[in-house]
Amino acid sequence: MDRRAFLTALAAGTSGLAGCSLSTGNGDSVPTNDGTRTSGRPTDNGETDTRPDDHSQPEGWASVVELETGPRTYAFGPTSMHTDDRARIALWFDRTATADHPARLRGWFENGNDFANTFRIEWIPVVGGTHGRQPAGYDHEARLHFAPTENNDLAETVPEVIRTDDGYWRVEDIGPWMTETYRMDPGERVELEYVLVGERGMSGRPTGTYEYRGDDQSASVTVWNTDAPGPEAKSRFAGRSVPAFDNDRTVQWFHEADSTTPAFVRPSAERIELDGRIDFEMVNNSHEELGCGHWNLYKLVDGRWFHVGPAFHTADCRSLPPGGREQWSLRAFNGKSVPCGHENCECRGLTRGYLGGGEYAVVAGYGHPGDESAALVELTGDPVTLVPTDDATAEQNGDVATVTTDRYGDGEHPPDATFAVTRTVSATERVIAEQVMGSSGGLSRGRGLRNALSAMTADVDRVVVRTDEHVANAVFGSDESTRRFRFRGEDYEVSRDAAAE
Repeated sequence: MDRRAFLTALAAGTSGLAGCSLSTGNGDSVPTNDGTRTSGRPTDNGETDTRPDDHSQPEGWASVVELETGPRTYAFGPTSMHTDDRARIALWFDRTATADHPARLRGWFENGNDFANTFRIEWIPVVGGTHGRQPAGYDHEARLHFAPTENNDLAETVPEVIRTDDGYWRVEDIGPWMTETYRMDPGERVELEYVLVGERGMSGRPTGTYEYRGDDQSASVTVWNTDAPGPEAKSRFAGRSVPAFDNDRTVQWFHEADSTTPAFVRPSAERIELDGRIDFEMVNNSHEELGCGHWNLYKLVDGRWFHVGPAFHTADCRSLPPGGREQWSLRAFNGKSVPCGHENCECRGLTRGYLGGGEYAVVAGYGHPGDESAALVELTGDPVTLVPTDDATAEQNGDVATVTTDRYGDGEHPPDATFAVTRTVSATERVIAEQVMGSSGGLSRGRGLRNALSAMTADVDRVVVRTDEHVANAVFGSDESTRRFRFRGEDYEVSRDAAAE
């Protein structure tokens, strides 16, 4: 179907073309006191237009519908976007697929400039880039397309769609359907409307993520089985009972998940030999946006969980939208870790050395209905061997060992400091070798105990560590001068040792 409106606009020419780097963000509709949504556009006198806006979109990153034509759920996102040449876009599902019509995506495209501009429609995902990429695991006839309807002002042609014998809707041909460029007056807004359909030869509706790429950014539709959103594979730890974490947060374990579990952490393997790598994926097949979720590694020892890493988290912690996926990797070494460079591996996740054999938990802060999601994995290998840091030297005089690091006496800030570790009894706190050799916080943070305990041999009862104030303070925590802990069946007391300085 030819569109006269498109031809008229195209006749205005293609001058003023700008780059089209796409960003995502909230739509420009704003709430009013009565709870309705308004356009938020300035009026001629500079005030905000508070007239009801028929084009306002739902809150949130993703828009979700459950099909009536088969056991499938669609999650589209992002629902609002803008380009670096100030095009503003909002798109959302306003109806699902039924026997009478496909699922429909509705929205608008607006020139946010105070001058006329010609936009490269073909560079914008979904708006002009209507053809999705096949999800992982498929190599032909497995794409979803946003076919424009007669209510789409940027369409050159409206394709025919039909419902197939398996109940799903598909398109007869795959275009091209959309204009390549479109010139708009300042503040001009046009209607967008698409139906989401498969292609000729497509069997059923494969689950997975269909990506729609633009110049620099992308949008996506994630499809999952409505009746069975959970993992398909059975865990090797199925039926296993594990203790709770000390933080009182509820956890959805992968090995306890079933086909009805909407959110879970899926490991690429549940048992590897050190040194090795396991990839994890947090899957959100729910209708809800999951809260901020950092990743953590714990080790299970004698029925208790011990936090192993990372030592700290950045402030950047984002929510996971419906249909969202978050990847994380653990690169685990029995000895010193091998640095992860961009030339030889993907560095998203945690690289840790000095991990011993045993059972570990990888925990993501995203959860539904629990607070967090986790996967139990087994690392096989030798126990951790204690070794000092490369800058430490040790001298022994009788049953006393003195460890000196390069930080001591370097004349730089922070000032020098000394602490001592002695054997004692009745310690209640416990640390494990993975904490001592790492930097996960508490007693081990700052490498202080690593150097002390490495020198605590059978014929040594006291170790003095000469270092700097930062390392010493990290051993004790704030405003503490002594601390007791148990390590590998022995009790120790650590104290600030001014006399040894």
